[in-house]
Amino acid sequence: MTDPLDRLRAADPARTHTDPDPRSPQALALLERILDTPADPAPAHPARKRSRRRLVAGLAAVAVAATGAAFFVATPAAAFTVDKRADGSVAVSFRAERLKDTAKLNAELNRAGARTVVMRMVSAARCAEQLDMDPAFPFLTTATPEDLERYPVTFRVADGTVIITIRPEKIPAADTLSFGYAMRSDPDGPTTIVVPAVVRTLPSCMAIPERPNR
Repeated sequence: MTDPLDRLRAADPARTHTDPDPRSPQALALLERILDTPADPAPAHPARKRSRRRLVAGLAAVAVAATGAAFFVATPAAAFTVDKRADGSVAVSFRAERLKDTAKLNAELNRAGARTVVMRMVSAARCAEQLDMDPAFPFLTTATPEDLERYPVTFRVADGTVIITIRPEKIPAADTLSFGYAMRSDPDGPTTIVVPAVVRTLPSCMAIPERPNR
């Protein structure tokens, strides 16, 4: 749409290079006449038509992307979570039966500075390697509150979900926390087995512990 003041200037035959005072009675009367006359619509520019087509196409693409995002949100939740807390600890949880490949989880742990590698344990027949454990952190079947305070990891298993809290600052500089897990079929049903080990050398595998004698 043409600016009214520009139309006023174009219609004024006495116009000079000095702009007229738009507040004068003559200017206001002329402006009123001009505004009563509809301006000719500007012809549509081909480039603008193309721009409109591109805009419509872009909006259609966004609609398709939004539809895809809705389907993505509906997919099952990830097999694990990693949360680095303000106090420096790292909270981890995963479903043992769903976590088949630990590569992505270990990449997240590395980004969080957890100094921890999670391993899916295998049978002792497939893994004869002995853990090179740091003697300062022996594996304990029972632990006192003092032990728990000194150790760099606490964990529990709830309905097949392994819940871990790692405190990387408590892991000696040359060590790594190797956290093994497995699903084992016991006479009274499936059991989730976890074995945390502070090791001086990262093992290539971890063996499932033998069932305790009853």
